[in-house]
Amino acid sequence: MSLCSAGDHVLVSRSVFGSTISLFDKYFKRFGIEVDYVPLAELSGWDTAIKANTKMLFVESPSNPLAELVDIAALAEIAHARGAMLIVDNCFCTPALQQPLLLGADIVVHSATKFIDGQGRCMGGVVAGRSEQMKEVVGFLRTAGPTLSPFNAWIFLKGLETLNLRMRAHCANAQALA
Repeated sequence: MSLCSAGDHVLVSRSVFGSTISLFDKYFKRFGIEVDYVPLAELSGWDTAIKANTKMLFVESPSNPLAELVDIAALAEIAHARGAMLIVDNCFCTPALQQPLLLGADIVVHSATKFIDGQGRCMGGVVAGRSEQMKEVVGFLRTAGPTLSPFNAWIFLKGLETLNLRMRAHCANAQALA
């Protein structure tokens, strides 16, 4: 929300987590930010839906719960060509399997509660991105105050120690089932 103002437009994938839909429909719209939904994998639909006031595109890839995918690099090109940012929720892949910033995304968000911790012991999240956009995000977070306790930060650090190993095991299990 720190990157948008009243009158801005945001495009969101139709295939996103239910709470994400609530965030955009209830809170973004309340602050006068226009929100439209686009099918995730249809790149031409994203390009067509961008307006002069589109500030950002928001996707989950893979999406939750449908596991739909989008070509992040291609979508980043579309967003940047039209002056918009691309924000990717990378919750399922984690940095161990996919690095959206290297594919052209401007900001990446992770739910640290899920795979990064690995055991659901505490709640937290990660926002990472390019410095221009992160200045606004960090300023908002400092004002809003959603910071981790030292203990929860330590829990997440412990989870990072085994993240690559756990993600390899998740992938091996998924391939065995497929």
